[in-house]
Amino acid sequence: MEKQLIKSKKMLWLITLLVLWEIIGSFEVIHPLILPKISTIIIRLMQGIVNGSILIQAIHSLGIVTIGLIIGSVFGLIMACLDYFSSSLKALFELLASMLHPLPGVVVLPIVILFAGVGAEGIYLVIIHNVVWSFYLSAKNGFINVQKEYLEVAHNNGANNWQLLFYVLLPLSTENIKTGVHIGWSRGWRGLISSEMIFGAISQIGGLGWYMYERRSFMDTPGMYAGIVFVMFIGLFVEGYLLPKFNM
Repeated sequence: MEKQLIKSKKMLWLITLLVLWEIIGSFEVIHPLILPKISTIIIRLMQGIVNGSILIQAIHSLGIVTIGLIIGSVFGLIMACLDYFSSSLKALFELLASMLHPLPGVVVLPIVILFAGVGAEGIYLVIIHNVVWSFYLSAKNGFINVQKEYLEVAHNNGANNWQLLFYVLLPLSTENIKTGVHIGWSRGWRGLISSEMIFGAISQIGGLGWYMYERRSFMDTPGMYAGIVFVMFIGLFVEGYLLPKFNM
């Protein structure tokens, strides 16, 4: 009941803000090139969906972030496993995580450009950087929080490290691993959009970040806002629908 009430209040606030935005745009309190009417933005978004331009670029971006998320998650999981079974590597990974995890993807862009250029490889590196540390820390916490009783039973039955990993640690750390996927997705998505806006079109298609940057360059402000709205919609859809399905 309380959750439903909160959802109703959120919807009410959303409608209020949209109406207020439309009123401000209609009376041109702020210049339309800076803040167009919300109805104009919605029409522009519908046009982009109907002609397929924004959908194609969204699919392009989602493909890149999915691959980056998978690679970053695999590396993070491997690091967490090595961390658990090796004190030397644990010290190394904890040091690296403490230094690199707080760094936003945009901060490492100059280094990425030096090593990988401004193509697809650079964007993948930014996404992997944003994903790997949060996934490593989530999986690591999951392994640490496994109850000692389960570990003792496994050791008493002669389990080796591989068996301990696959039959005890991983099954009992699924919630932490799912949390790592959630955090990795959100960080990777933000890193992708910002990278696309800086790197530009890395192919003939380009992504949503390039879609917004291109429209800003041509002073198509409604189109730029339409891109932002679509990015928000994808984020809400993945966070509110797809990832909860992954938790089932």
